[in-house]
Amino acid sequence: MPVSPLDGPPFRGRHATTLTRIVGTVRSVLDPDSVEMEYLFEPSGQRFRWRALRSRVFTASTVRPARRHSSPAESLAVEFHLTGLLRGALTLLRGPRRPWTAPEILRFEVFRPLLAQLLESAAAAEIHAAARRRLESAAEAASTPILLIRPSGSVLYANRAATALLSARVPLFVLPKDGRETSLSAWISRLGATAAAGEKLRASLADGRALEASVARFADDEQDDVAVLTLRVQSALSHEDVKERLATRGVSGREAEVVRAVLEGLRNAEIASRLFITEWTVKDHLKHVFSKLGVSSRSGLLKALDGPPRSAPKPHPVESPARRHLKM
Repeated sequence: MPVSPLDGPPFRGRHATTLTRIVGTVRSVLDPDSVEMEYLFEPSGQRFRWRALRSRVFTASTVRPARRHSSPAESLAVEFHLTGLLRGALTLLRGPRRPWTAPEILRFEVFRPLLAQLLESAAAAEIHAAARRRLESAAEAASTPILLIRPSGSVLYANRAATALLSARVPLFVLPKDGRETSLSAWISRLGATAAAGEKLRASLADGRALEASVARFADDEQDDVAVLTLRVQSALSHEDVKERLATRGVSGREAEVVRAVLEGLRNAEIASRLFITEWTVKDHLKHVFSKLGVSSRSGLLKALDGPPRSAPKPHPVESPARRHLKM
């Protein structure tokens, strides 16, 4: 079963600083010779081990099933778990020459519940932070506008595509079904406050393009019901209109199929799958279309097609060279 892109094992690499601080506190209280932590990351079924000696720290790495210590008297262990994510134990070790004393074991038993809670909180924080980083990276790389909207209507996050759409030089206005023209930002804020999860809403932009918004919802760290809006801006032209306008500008039939897929909001991989070609071929077709239409981006392609059709340039008359008369 594949691991969700939102889940990732904690306490690894440079993100293990919280665990290092927790272990530093344990050392100051109980003074072990070494500290080991081993946990099972349940989504992937992998085990990881983290070790810290007196002067060296070894970051978490994949290991085989846990080793069993020969003498329970030489180790003190605290178990921790996050339901559905991980289950593990932190072990404090001492050599046989310096066994744990009764007061130290009692001190550990008092400290054990707090230590388990600290480990669980640190693991949850790292997993959520990693999920946030992955989501932001994926959203920034997407060509589709994506926004997070609080119930108050304020924008919590907007990726590059959404920022470009909202900060267009010419302000965009929306014409919803009720016919009342409103700004794009106000329309987005209203959706964030009122639209239900799973809902898809359509509207028209004042420049003639179609706008579709897909809505999802989740609760953030502050327990607010945040709306996730995915926007698609599509041409209002029919396929026949697009085909006619492209033909007058020297665009081939195959290139026109790629353009129609772009106007539907499909990405390069989706276009390649539909047309049974590679992504490189899709990019080549778009490069040729951009050159023929004099644009440099997909948004420029939409504007070029939604604008008034250009008539084909009339050929310049070619003057025939003057005839020479031979003198007899």
